[in-house]
Amino acid sequence: MRILFKSVLILDSTSSYFQQKVDLLSENGIWKEIAPSITSPADTKIDCENLRWYPSVIDLRVHHTLPGGEFKEDWSSLKSAAIRGGVLDLVLLPTGNPVPQQAEAIQFIRNQSSELSYFPIAPLTLDNKGDNFTDLYDLHQAGAHWFSHGSGSLQNTDLMVKCLQYLQTLPVTLVSRPISEGLSVYGQIHEGLQSTLMGLKGIPVLAETLSIKRDLDLLRYVQSNSFGNGSEGFKLHFSCLSSKESVDLIRQAKQEGLPISADVAIHQLIFTEEDLADFDTNKKVDPPFRTQEDQDALWNGLQDGTIDAIVSDHHPIEVEMKEIEFDQASFGVVGLETLLPALLQAANQRNINAIDTWLHHGPAKLMGIDAAKLSVNFPSKGVLVAEKQVEYQESMILSKSKNSAFLNHTFDHQIVGVVNGPFYTSF
Repeated sequence: MRILFKSVLILDSTSSYFQQKVDLLSENGIWKEIAPSITSPADTKIDCENLRWYPSVIDLRVHHTLPGGEFKEDWSSLKSAAIRGGVLDLVLLPTGNPVPQQAEAIQFIRNQSSELSYFPIAPLTLDNKGDNFTDLYDLHQAGAHWFSHGSGSLQNTDLMVKCLQYLQTLPVTLVSRPISEGLSVYGQIHEGLQSTLMGLKGIPVLAETLSIKRDLDLLRYVQSNSFGNGSEGFKLHFSCLSSKESVDLIRQAKQEGLPISADVAIHQLIFTEEDLADFDTNKKVDPPFRTQEDQDALWNGLQDGTIDAIVSDHHPIEVEMKEIEFDQASFGVVGLETLLPALLQAANQRNINAIDTWLHHGPAKLMGIDAAKLSVNFPSKGVLVAEKQVEYQESMILSKSKNSAFLNHTFDHQIVGVVNGPFYTSF
C-alpha cells in the first residue's frame, strides 16, 4: 500500500524538514520518499489545502474503565476516540473494577490492539486500597514500567516511603497525582473568590503543594539512604499540576537534581475558575481549574522545561453522574479526541509554534520508547491536521461518555488523518 501526502507543512520540531512544505510517500508503513515534489505512483493520494504534519500524540494519563466500566468506555470506543485524536500511545491508569493487578492482566492490556500501543500502569497496593502491596516485581517483569495509587496519591506515608524504597531499585516510574485528601474533603472547585461567589466548598492549593512537599522529602530520604542501590532509570512523576506554587516546587527540585518529572492536563491550560460560573458540570475536574496566575505559571513551566508533558486526563463519566446538581456531580472530562486541537488553539493564542515536545518527544523520553522519526526507511507515524474552524458537538464524540469540557467550542484546527505504520485513517 503506497500513500502519497502532497504539500504538507512539517511541524515536527526535531525533523530536518521542520517548517518546510514537502511531499511524503509511505509504502507498507515505512517512509519511502520525502521531497519537495514526488511524482511516484501511489494507491492513495492525499491532497488538501493547508495540511500540517505533527508527530502522533503520546498520552501519559488515561483513566481506564476496564474491566467493569464498559458502560462508560469499552475497548472499541477507547480505540476509536484515541485514533480520532491522533493518540497512538496510551498510558492507562489502574482504575478498572476489579483493578488489573495480576501479571496476566498487564500482559492482556498490552496485547489489546495492533493499531495502538497500550501501556498499563500497575497499582502500588491491592485494589488501590492503600493496605497491602501488590507483587511489584512480578508486575514489572510482566511489562509494567509505571506504578501509581489508582488515579491519586498514596496517603499512607509509611507505605509511600516503602514503595519508593523498593521501586527506586528498578528502572520504573512512580506516578503521584498530588493531593492531600484530608484538605479537600467535600471540595468542589478551587478555593478562592469563585467558590465564595458560588457558595461551594473549595479545594485549596495547599492540598496539592503539601502532597508534593511530602513526596519530595520522602524521595530525598530514600535517595540519601539507598547505599548505591538506586536505579538510574527510576523517576518520581507528578501528574496534573494545577498551581503556581506546584510549578515552583518542581522547578526547584529539578534544579536540585532529584529524579522527577511532571505533566499538566490540557484543560488546566485553557480554563480558569471563572469558567465555572455557570455551574457546568462538564467542567468539574480534580484538580480544579484555578486562577489566571496559576494558568500562566503552568505555561511558563512548560516553556522552561519544568513540566515535561501535556496529558488529556481522559476520564469517562456516565451521563447520570454529570446531569445532576454540581456538588453531586462526578469529577472528570473526556479528552482524547480534543487534546491536540485544543492545544494547537491555545498555543497559537500565546504565540507558541512548537508543541510536539509536550505531546510526543517529551512523553516518549519519559516512557523510554522510540519517538517517531520523519525520515526515509523509518516507520510512518503521525497526524495530519488542517486549518479549519469546527464547532465541537456531542454527536462528534466517539467515546461512549460525552462529558467534554469543549462542547459547543469552536476549534481552529481539525485532525483529518492519522498514520500508524500500515494503518491510515482519514476523517
